[in-house]
Amino acid sequence: MSQLPERPPFSALPLNPNGPPGNAWGLYGKDDQFGALNLLTPDVVAAAAAGEIRTGERVALDWVLTKPSRPSFGRPPFVWKMLPNDEGLTINDDELAFNTQCSSQWDGFRHFGYQAAQRFYNNAKREDLVGDNLGINVWLEKGGIVGRGVLLDYASFCQRHNISSDPFACSAIPMAHIHKMAEEQKLTFKRGDVLLVRVGFTAAYDRLSPEEQTALAVRENPDFLGVEPSKAMLQWLWENQFAAVAGDAPSFEQAPVRGHWRSDALEDGVKDGGMIHQVLLGGWGVPIGELFDLEKLAATCERLQRWSFFISSMPLNVPGGVASPPNAVAIF
Repeated sequence: MSQLPERPPFSALPLNPNGPPGNAWGLYGKDDQFGALNLLTPDVVAAAAAGEIRTGERVALDWVLTKPSRPSFGRPPFVWKMLPNDEGLTINDDELAFNTQCSSQWDGFRHFGYQAAQRFYNNAKREDLVGDNLGINVWLEKGGIVGRGVLLDYASFCQRHNISSDPFACSAIPMAHIHKMAEEQKLTFKRGDVLLVRVGFTAAYDRLSPEEQTALAVRENPDFLGVEPSKAMLQWLWENQFAAVAGDAPSFEQAPVRGHWRSDALEDGVKDGGMIHQVLLGGWGVPIGELFDLEKLAATCERLQRWSFFISSMPLNVPGGVASPPNAVAIF
């Protein structure tokens, strides 16, 4: 597509009136598989590189694959094995076994759809997920997720303002705090930005004992801090035209994420959660990143007093892949 279509106002959603609440199906064509990644046009990427890469300082954003040591939601932990050469040669191989949701990851468009409607992005049914249709490997056709990244540092915001914040509690970042963070950090968002939100989860996890880490994974409810699952949050995300969103929390939005709501419209006060996942992944085609390691990034932003940077992320090229480690780096 040589020219992007004009993005309609949030009030115009759903674009497909026969589809579920908030959908933007058909915005980039009925067969589109890239969603908001269409916003990462060559001119957007070139402008990000020219404006953000100044010193060449680089910060990796992937958390180590062995963390969490015991993942939540019943997922298996990462397994690594080194294989010495059987003939005694000075050669080693190794084997990895892991669930792509066990550590830092991008959620692909096959991961989470509209639960009541049973539809994935662009009205795809489960039986439509054949070959690499909506697979995370398709993103590589556009060169991955590459452009301008912006960080909203909620953990530091709470510390500055003496606000109590617990990454392991079922609580939400209010919209008022989102706006205040952007104002204090002097952030102006641009079309195609990759939004990162730090709540301090990975740092708090690293302070837990092994016993506490295990207890966290087997709690009755997987309670975690994240952005509020509200209509106001969705409108803010839509109007700022982010190409992708990510954070260091296990679910990006407030958890538990139960995946459905009780009404047939986007309303505030939703009790069942899952609004952000359903609408971003299933409705708009916006990748959601979780469990990114944002500690060094936050420290670098604070030291340089700039919260924007160039970001490059290349998911694994797995045909039909549901999710992938981000393989992400921020460049200043």
